[in-house]
Amino acid sequence: MPAVFSPGEAETRPVDPDAIVYTTGDKVGELLGIAPGEPVLAAANSSATGFYITGTDLREHGFEKDDSIFVFSDLYPLGETFTIGTPVVEDVSGTKYVKLPVTLDSGAAGTNDAFASYTTAANTEIQNKTVFTNGKKRGVTKDIVNKHIRRIQDRIDNYTHNAWRPYLVSAEYLNFDTYKPYRRRYYTDYVGTTPLLFRNVQQILRIEMWQGQDYREICGAEARIQLPDDLSTTDGNIAISPGNGSAALLSIGTSSTTWRKDFDKVTAAQNLADLINKEDRVNKAAVEFSPAFTLEGSTSNIAVHNEFLASANSDYGNGKLKVTSMRQTKGGETCSIVASSGITLSQTKTATATFVSLASDDITVDSTEGFLNSGVCIDASGDIFRYESKDATRFLTCTSVTGGGGLGAVTGTITQHIFQLDLQAGSTSGDQARLKDWWLDHEMGIIYFNNSYPFFEYNSVKVSYIYGERYLEKAIEEAATKLVASELLMSDDRSVLIPEGTQNIDLGSKAQLFRREAMDILSRYKEVVVFS
Repeated sequence: MPAVFSPGEAETRPVDPDAIVYTTGDKVGELLGIAPGEPVLAAANSSATGFYITGTDLREHGFEKDDSIFVFSDLYPLGETFTIGTPVVEDVSGTKYVKLPVTLDSGAAGTNDAFASYTTAANTEIQNKTVFTNGKKRGVTKDIVNKHIRRIQDRIDNYTHNAWRPYLVSAEYLNFDTYKPYRRRYYTDYVGTTPLLFRNVQQILRIEMWQGQDYREICGAEARIQLPDDLSTTDGNIAISPGNGSAALLSIGTSSTTWRKDFDKVTAAQNLADLINKEDRVNKAAVEFSPAFTLEGSTSNIAVHNEFLASANSDYGNGKLKVTSMRQTKGGETCSIVASSGITLSQTKTATATFVSLASDDITVDSTEGFLNSGVCIDASGDIFRYESKDATRFLTCTSVTGGGGLGAVTGTITQHIFQLDLQAGSTSGDQARLKDWWLDHEMGIIYFNNSYPFFEYNSVKVSYIYGERYLEKAIEEAATKLVASELLMSDDRSVLIPEGTQNIDLGSKAQLFRREAMDILSRYKEVVVFS
């Protein structure tokens, strides 16, 4: 049995398998009637940016980033609610304490956020409002509860054949149902359709149409990467930009943020695709863009796997990768990619210029016509740089991505490869629209083709997409919460949290009751496919 696999296309799975979506530990604790832990005394007077506790209290009670805490004192007994940042060790008058950086919760009732009332003399107490923490006081930790939640989320998705979180379908081979003029029963404004396996489609990432010799991409702007037969001829540097002036470097190495060239080009191509996709099965980590940036609703830096999707080998050929932007249709044509000598890029638009001079961090060339407003470039010697803007003859605010000589080493011919679509008559005339190339019924999951369509009927369309309900229904949340509660009630640690006492229903019966109620809810959400 080989230890290294080349599966080609990734399996259908959640976009973020580790995300906690359907319920939370606090909601499970509320259902079970479990109160938050006891408050702890502040170890030192509060500062303008946070509160101090001892290391013992941190270990015993558990205080982590994004936990909600309630702080009160004799001077301000009403208290206030804060959200914790990342705890750090800080010296206070010669003693090491754990600092909890905080921000006042929006909509909190308190107005005493000047911190003056939170002193040790005023008996300031800090209570973690999170029911399940990773402290040692309770047998059931936050990590254990989150593991239960992740299992239950998968169980609900499998049972209902639907999802209330984003799911990625990397490759789905489908037939093209034609509507030829002599077969039409009704007038239509499309030549054919392709029904997807799943409905509630959030976004189409790829639509590949088999043309007899190759796939034609009409949805996601793409670039093809072909590795050389002899990988020793390249240093393996590939830089990619989403079009906002930032860039990420995919380099050779043996760490979780690099790709390997130890073996053949087929294995190396799969390893590179795994890096781009951040494949957990091979322990690949996120490769972030520089400078780092975030998007609305997230505190995590955007990485390559958030912006691009890669497929290696598969039916593109050995040692070849297809990389597409996750920004739909023309949105991906602002992305750029460059690679070291020996690595071939295709299916792209190429722009070239001749280096003239360098002044500070601005590079002057003969002309920047054809280049993106921001992106990555490479010179003939393999020096890669990114730029944040341009004018007619200059790349402005440049930063070296590779090369020990920095920007000073850039010279000669400068090249940029731009991600491209293959729409009918070019991107200027084709697009995703009812009367253009194709359009989508999101609810039913049906693609309608107009100006662009495959030449064959069977297994001629290959689609990548994200599906899932956009709104988490409260009934699904209730079902998930009760299933997790049932799991906890049947665990060995339940007695630490929930003593039976004189309650009317014993814990075993309550667990079965929760499970039965949850399954009754889910049975009404089960997707049924009828073939007629």
